[in-house]
Amino acid sequence: MNNLSKDLLEDILSRVPKTSLIKLRSTCKKWNTLSKDETFTKKHLAQSPPRTSKGEILAIVLINCSLRLMSVNLNDCDHPSIKLTGTLISLNSSDKLDITQVYHCEGLLLCVTEDYTRLVLWNPYTGEARWISVDHSKYAHALGFEEGNSCRAYKVLRFAHRVHEIYYVSSDSWRVLDVTPDWKMEVDGESNSNNYGVSLKGNVYWFAQDKEAGGNVPGFLLCFDFTTERFAPRLPLPFESYFEDEVTLSSVGEEQLAVLFQNLHTYEMEVWVTTKIEPDGVSWSKFLAVDMSPLTWFQFFSGGSFLIDEERRVVVVFDGDKNVSETSRNTAYFIGEDDYFKEVDLGEVTTCEVFPHAFSYVPSSVQINQTT
Repeated sequence: MNNLSKDLLEDILSRVPKTSLIKLRSTCKKWNTLSKDETFTKKHLAQSPPRTSKGEILAIVLINCSLRLMSVNLNDCDHPSIKLTGTLISLNSSDKLDITQVYHCEGLLLCVTEDYTRLVLWNPYTGEARWISVDHSKYAHALGFEEGNSCRAYKVLRFAHRVHEIYYVSSDSWRVLDVTPDWKMEVDGESNSNNYGVSLKGNVYWFAQDKEAGGNVPGFLLCFDFTTERFAPRLPLPFESYFEDEVTLSSVGEEQLAVLFQNLHTYEMEVWVTTKIEPDGVSWSKFLAVDMSPLTWFQFFSGGSFLIDEERRVVVVFDGDKNVSETSRNTAYFIGEDDYFKEVDLGEVTTCEVFPHAFSYVPSSVQINQTT
């Protein structure tokens, strides 16, 4: 093998299954270095893509404090299906890892443990992980990066009330930010809200409201720019939302932001997708509009994390079941044009603190820089 050219060696090793590749890295230093090379990892992803066929969406869902790899199948619209392919147990441990929050950024996951004393920055594709010790407090988090000349500098934002801190992955260090919020948002970590921030092109976006208005003025889009390490000016949403309306963000690929809006009084639901999104500007296009009152006659409890199938113009919303008085089942709702509506049962609710949270997943070769 040592006599083979680099190109031929890359071609051979790129055909090795992912599970075997992790073990292969310990064979010799040359193979270990090669397996972390960006050219090789792109070739490996092309040779061993996620095991989904046309019409399927590869995703990860946090459900009952477990991370599950998930395949959403829309090939048969009359009988859509969801396959949970297993609990993501890694981090070199055979023990179950209880997770209460998960945030993602282009293939990397930031997980918050049930006792709120540790964060785990993890790449499921490479198996690389970083444990980060924190104090025992319920914070909201965000994961993003600053684009450098030769590499990306990944950072973690955590905040609660007036405390805002940023963690630098490369140096394993924290810095307190000087922030005086004139906005408020119910975010995971401070309540049972499902208002997760969505990472897009390195920055993170949330739905927020004016701090002093008391819900009397429409909400807006709030961005944290990881390059400037500041919150950007408020961005407009394509609808007017007020107190107790449901607004939830998601992503479409790695370039577009999606937002789901459901009116508290009429149950009408709209889904919009960005045609342009930057910290200083946004434009929108309506993706779907549905009157949910004859279909469910309830407002999604958590705002409902959701996925989008652009080809079929279908939205998949993850929430509790329609038994609003006492939810006992996790459910996926398939919603589309012309009154298209299907439900898929995702099993019993075993914890009342965490609603299902799903997001599309594309494996990445991003390396988590380890410190000494």
